[in-house]
Parts: sequence; structure tokens; C-alpha cells
Amino acid sequence: MHPMPRPRARRANALGLALIAGLLALGCNTGATPGALPIPDFQAPLNTSFPLRAGDVGYVQGQNDYLYISVQSLGADNRCPPESTCDEPGFLEVFLELETSESQGALGMRVPPDGDAVGTFQGFEIRILGAAPPGRTTRIPTTEYVFLITVSLR
Repeated sequence: MHPMPRPRARRANALGLALIAGLLALGCNTGATPGALPIPDFQAPLNTSFPLRAGDVGYVQGQNDYLYISVQSLGADNRCPPESTCDEPGFLEVFLELETSESQGALGMRVPPDGDAVGTFQGFEIRILGAAPPGRTTRIPTTEYVFLITVSLR
């Protein structure tokens, strides 16, 4: 027969196990559910233009899949301001973050002053029809950019 552990030892063991379990739970809690989809700011139909503001997440439902789209970051904005005369029209670099049921990725695009930049991702064609505000000689805050976009199937 095994001797019974003393009550103080059992209590210390239980407290130690509770502390370890709590630390493990805290270390594993990232605050987000793995694989969770973002909550979109708006939903847009296929083949219809919609505004995408930097910082918003859009959702487009395709025939067999969906596309989440957002502006990941902005690069150079060297578009010629409307009040200026430039040798080159310049462009605005935009990097879109995209997600379907099959994959996640990014798409870099160069948008000329008159718009009309096209890229593809997982069977979707993303077309930027224009970017506002137009080019300026002063820096434009990221939150002011709005892109007119249409998404269609390839």
C-alpha cells in the first residue's frame, strides 16, 4: 500500500499545475482565431465599380469563390499634379492584400494618373479605374487615398 501524500503537498501540487496551465493558456492565446476571415467593411458585386479606401476591407463574392481585398500599403506617388506640366505622367504604387478560400497574397500595381491598372489573383481580375486624390506636390496622407476598383472573373 502506498502512503497518502500529506494535504499540504497535494495542495502545492494542485497550485503548481494550475499555475502551469494558466501560463500555457496565456502563452497560446494570440487574441485571434487561426484561419479566421476578416470582417469586411463592405460587400461589392462582381463587375461593379466600388471605392476602396486605404484601411478598409472589401468582400466580393464570385461564382465559386470569394475575394477579400484591402490596401496593404502604398509606395511611391510620383503622379504629375493636375496643375503642373510634367515630361512623364508618373504613377502611384499600391500593394493590395488579397485572400480567397484557396490562398492569401499581395498584388503590386502601378496606377497612372488616368487610372486603368489591371492585375490578376486566383481567377479574379482586379482593375483600378482611378485613384483619388490626384497627384500633388505635397505629401498625401495614406488615409486620404481612395481607389475606384472593379473585380471580375478571368
